[in-house]
Amino acid sequence: MMNRIAESLFWIGRYTERAENHARLIDAFYHIREETSSGERLWIRIVQALGDPAVFETVYRTYGEREVLHYMILDPNHMNSIQSCVHQARSNLKAIRDRLPEELWDILNGFALWLKSNETDELLLDSPFLFLKRVKEWLGAFYGAAHHTMMRDRHWHMMESGRFLERAENTARLFDSVYHSILEDPKKTQFYLFSAVRAIGGADVFRRLHMDLFSVENVVSLLILNEKFPRSVQFGLGELEGQLRSLRNLESSDAAYDKAIRLVVKARAELSWLEGTDGGEASLHDNLVHCMTVIHGLGGLIGNAFFREEQGAGA
Repeated sequence: MMNRIAESLFWIGRYTERAENHARLIDAFYHIREETSSGERLWIRIVQALGDPAVFETVYRTYGEREVLHYMILDPNHMNSIQSCVHQARSNLKAIRDRLPEELWDILNGFALWLKSNETDELLLDSPFLFLKRVKEWLGAFYGAAHHTMMRDRHWHMMESGRFLERAENTARLFDSVYHSILEDPKKTQFYLFSAVRAIGGADVFRRLHMDLFSVENVVSLLILNEKFPRSVQFGLGELEGQLRSLRNLESSDAAYDKAIRLVVKARAELSWLEGTDGGEASLHDNLVHCMTVIHGLGGLIGNAFFREEQGAGA
């Protein structure tokens, strides 16, 4: 597989997953907003979690609801807004359109056009909850079409590698951001934890496993450590490892894959540092930051190892 094609596939996986995770995190904070009086601090938290506050402040004067939602969802000049992520995924897919099922292009192109047709004021007027739900439905349709129509070959494994790398990093980022809110307002701990679990669609699973006992330890066990829950960090890294092993078995040269696989295995082992954390440990945030740093480094390693000869398709 040519580097250019591999890179496009990797970034299609990353950008589509990033758009969904952003929708989930914004949705979580929007629910927190309805139950707390955090005001401006909450909007600052969203920008800190998903964007660059310095960049935001050069464009917008205040951390108001309209400004933050526009910046995070529809701002075409913000490279990590949902609209920009989908646009970049669409551009990568367009470049290799003849390599993938036509249905994927139809869905992603339709999604990008739908996003461009929305205005921030209309989004606020109608309901951000419904808008974010629609974003997740579009992406669910894309994943479903990919799952049912793509060959399980190099193309599939590379796109899935990008998707699960992005998922692992973003779930860690989401929980770390919510954990900050807990430290600032401990009286709302249970509500914040519920919001984090709900944001990743894990409320029903959590109730089954932990009987609604919302402790930091229990939420960490689901969001970070659970090997069977599809949106946990451990599951994401496990899937990434599996996709890289499949790619290695298909390629003639496997040294770069072996190095990437070793780092993923190490990152999964290091997650055990979070076992038994009870929320009173100051090291929880540090461990989450370390986890995100390692995952971010994995993205750089994969890019350098597999796309170094041809650049330009990704971010």
